[in-house]
Amino acid sequence: MIGTTLAHYEVLEEIGRGGMGVVYKARDTHLDRFVAIKVLPAEAVVNPERKRRFVQEAKSASALNHANIVTIHDIAEENGVDFIAMEYVPGKTLDELIPRKGMRLNDVLKYSVQIADALATAHEAGIVHRDMKPGNIMVTEKGEVKVLDFGLAKLTEMEPAGAEAPTQTIKGPSSSPHTEEGTILGTVCYMSPEQAEGKSVDGRSDIFSFGAVLYEMVAGQRAFAGDSRMSTLAAVMNSDPRPLQEVVDTVPLELERIVSRCLRKQLDRRFQHMDDIKIELEELKEESESGRLATAPGTAGPRSRRVSPWLLVGTAATVVAVVMAGWFWQRRERAVAPEAALSALPITSYSGQEEGPTFSPDGRQVAFSWNGADGNNFDIYVKRVESGQPLRLTKDPAMDTDPAWSPDGSFIAFRRILSSGKVAVLLVPPLGGPARTAGEILSPSFSTGLAWHPDGEHLCVVARESRGERYGLFLLSTGSGEMRRLTSPSLEWDRGEEGPSFSPDGRTIVFTRHAGRFNAELFRLALSEDLTPVGEPERLTFESLTISDPTWTPDGSEIMFSMGANTTPSLYRMRPSPSDRPSRLPLVGEGGVHPAISAPARRLAYTRVEFDADIWRIEIGGPDGKTARSESLIHSSRWDSSPRYSPDGQRIAFRSDRSGNAEIWVCDSDGANAVQVTSFGGPHAGGPNWSPDGKWIVFVGRPEGQQDLYVISSEGGRPRRLTSSYALDANPDWSHDGQWIYFRSNRTGTNQVWKIPAEGGEAVRVTHETASQRIGTLLLESPDGRFVYYARIGERGLSVWRVPVSGGEESQILDSISSRSHFFPSDRGVYYVAPADPEDGFPVRFLDLASGKIREITTLPNNPGWAISPSPDGKFLLYTRTEQAGSDLMLVENFQ
Repeated sequence: MIGTTLAHYEVLEEIGRGGMGVVYKARDTHLDRFVAIKVLPAEAVVNPERKRRFVQEAKSASALNHANIVTIHDIAEENGVDFIAMEYVPGKTLDELIPRKGMRLNDVLKYSVQIADALATAHEAGIVHRDMKPGNIMVTEKGEVKVLDFGLAKLTEMEPAGAEAPTQTIKGPSSSPHTEEGTILGTVCYMSPEQAEGKSVDGRSDIFSFGAVLYEMVAGQRAFAGDSRMSTLAAVMNSDPRPLQEVVDTVPLELERIVSRCLRKQLDRRFQHMDDIKIELEELKEESESGRLATAPGTAGPRSRRVSPWLLVGTAATVVAVVMAGWFWQRRERAVAPEAALSALPITSYSGQEEGPTFSPDGRQVAFSWNGADGNNFDIYVKRVESGQPLRLTKDPAMDTDPAWSPDGSFIAFRRILSSGKVAVLLVPPLGGPARTAGEILSPSFSTGLAWHPDGEHLCVVARESRGERYGLFLLSTGSGEMRRLTSPSLEWDRGEEGPSFSPDGRTIVFTRHAGRFNAELFRLALSEDLTPVGEPERLTFESLTISDPTWTPDGSEIMFSMGANTTPSLYRMRPSPSDRPSRLPLVGEGGVHPAISAPARRLAYTRVEFDADIWRIEIGGPDGKTARSESLIHSSRWDSSPRYSPDGQRIAFRSDRSGNAEIWVCDSDGANAVQVTSFGGPHAGGPNWSPDGKWIVFVGRPEGQQDLYVISSEGGRPRRLTSSYALDANPDWSHDGQWIYFRSNRTGTNQVWKIPAEGGEAVRVTHETASQRIGTLLLESPDGRFVYYARIGERGLSVWRVPVSGGEESQILDSISSRSHFFPSDRGVYYVAPADPEDGFPVRFLDLASGKIREITTLPNNPGWAISPSPDGKFLLYTRTEQAGSDLMLVENFQ
């Protein structure tokens, strides 16, 4: 190849060789610059589909435009030769730079922060590296890291588990022990356990591999090693690496903890997000440079007698810090003491749910909503932050939520949920006493938030002027009760707006606007001096995730809010500009919502939500109709729900956020061998339903923001989009012949039943809503293909209706069910969950359509939640049961 030309690239010299190809230095004759050309071996691209996926992933990686990711300039084929033209990076690979006794601490942290930043950016874009190892990390002479080969492992991802995965070895001036053992061990020892088993992988697989690289940088030896490929794989699967403190003297305690958590075998115990690791490493780097880094006591025997170079670095940094501090003191400038490490501690730990903290003006007290020790009803409480029992302010049987402390501290405003869609906004003194009504509005029963204007005379509320409108923001005068509209969301948005928060100067308000059930973005609206809107709201975020509870930092420079999947949110902050991107608070784990900040006390309070739901199977096929046994079939520490049996009863599709995001999963009928089918990596996916032949799954997804229907192979692969509109398209199900997919949509302004060809095309409307009856959620075609069943929401509650598939008159068949998704038609009739009996639980019944008779099947002790699914043979019923649901208030001191 040397001396030849590929396209417009003149090949100059070979600079590397490995199983994934030969790397050459070349000159781009068009732009007169050096590039690196990787020529891919023919066997790696023999599969056209595999090659197509690689090209797609490589293009995505090239679009990242990150300083620590090698830029891909071109992917091409010339005279039968497949090659990649990429940025030429003079330097050495990391495996050439790691000495036998490990790297210096400052180099470890300098390089690892850059690697983590590169991976975090890739993961945020939905790209998984799959082959993270020292040989794929270049380091320039200036110490800049460049991560290579994003997407290249995609060429071999379909190989059987344990197959030889080649690696690239860049030639250097010396032969390192890290390349002498061969390419197979050089890759296998960095694999995650799930990758070694041949399972589908996500960003957490890269986190495991990153931990193995970080371990090697510190220790100078691999975390997992064996005499053969199989013994190395066995170590990855079953063994923990030797503790770092036994290998290296005075290794920083925090660094060892980070490495250990990266290398955990169980996915849910590993770090879930690369940006969390990056932030922790950055803080560690800052502490190292300031000399405040805590280290472990020496435990390595005779080696502990030598002076650790890391200790010398720390000592030198401490001396420099002392000298600099003295210099600042001499200049009589304000000395800033190092902040104590931030941590989150509970304010409350009561049974039930405590929500929506709001600080008193001095930050010493917090008001919140709590459903009490018995969990019966939400009321407003106040307690001192440091200690003491809460003072109950309200005792009304209606639900009281969304407390907001007035700027002068004299009142706490809150919402009281009334009947018929009405909400009262009340003011109560913080020491107790009668509450007075500031206004009564049409507002949702779910939490929407209240916000005081700094003038203490106005509240921003979420309301609407008439039924059928979208909820918008209104200004409520607490004195006169006068309402003034601030925003008018268009029909393209689903529920409307919520979570308002005024800037400290009162001239800007931020809020969230919904584009679907699980999608809300951040907007801001400028206000004039008389609080009149100036222009239209400006969109600040484009995350296609659920954003809620925005609040301003006290200086008005940033906005803090909750973002993430509905069961795994966390707190983020960003500048109030669409050009900024949210950054996650490192000290807040998953489950962080409702942030509140006190400037005088430098405190952050928030609600930590814990939620766990499992899928249970109950036997319903006994001759007497009584339950034989009940068992937890599909379970994790996360939210598993919406189960659906395959047509042959051999598999189950369900929704789970066990990977950190809501995705579609498939398992065997006994709950074993769960496999993730979709990989949206953030945007919600849910509501899976099987095609009649069991080959396809239709589901709801929203990778581009709006909620649409997608179809994917039950074996996994690339999803195919069916609908594309700003409407809320939901609850899809197949026709019995597989030709159509029914779904619910509000694309005409009201919820109706629609159907669309399974191969794609124009949607057709099936039902026509009346003023008093609204279409509910679940839509199912009867097995004989004659009717479509659906729930209606009327003045008397929930009922089940059906309409002929060819159109015609709609008729009611059940007058009372417990939930909009608690029914399922079979060949002979309809299974459904009736409203709960206060003493006996939730009865499951069966309506025989031929005879019109109803018989009792079983009784569920808990609210089944979401959808039910009987097995095709009628022996079992799947349902979702909440195992844990609670929330506490958390506090962070010294926050800024």
